[in-house]
Amino acid sequence: MKTSILSLLLILFLAFSSQAKNKTVKTDSVEIIKDFKGAFKYQNYYISTQPSLEALGWYKSQGASAIINLRTKKENKDFASQTFNEKKMAKKLGFDYNNLPIAGSKDYTPKNLEAFAKLIEGDKKILIHCSSAGRATALFMAYLVKYKGYSVNQATHIGRKLKFSLPLEKLLDTKISMEIQN
Repeated sequence: MKTSILSLLLILFLAFSSQAKNKTVKTDSVEIIKDFKGAFKYQNYYISTQPSLEALGWYKSQGASAIINLRTKKENKDFASQTFNEKKMAKKLGFDYNNLPIAGSKDYTPKNLEAFAKLIEGDKKILIHCSSAGRATALFMAYLVKYKGYSVNQATHIGRKLKFSLPLEKLLDTKISMEIQN
């Protein structure tokens, strides 16, 4: 009797383990999506590098209903000429699709953060991406501070689990605490 119960438990454990394999790994409150390089989940938000067609299908299967693409018009055009037109594919898959072009630090403006906040508000699951997830992480961190009441250090903690890094921390081999100066 004990042997059959132990065997049943072992079978159930192995079945569950094989189903859970390669889905997500929880790191603090950020999940690393192992099946797609540079893909993360925090609460209802997926932050990612440029998604593949396979990834778009997976995000849809996870309940994501909107995409915020932070890539520029040129980046999107170049990507579409090499692989697929993301806007068209997003529409075919039933996503609400938004493009908020952020070319780099010159576009890190309060106006663009406000536009981002309007796109991200609500309780729907949203995919936010750029090419490398760097811009997506930066805007998301700023959103957490300005619109969700996170301290800079709290947002930085989440950002470090995504794509944020501060080279000075690596050089000094220590974490740096930050705060807003008025």
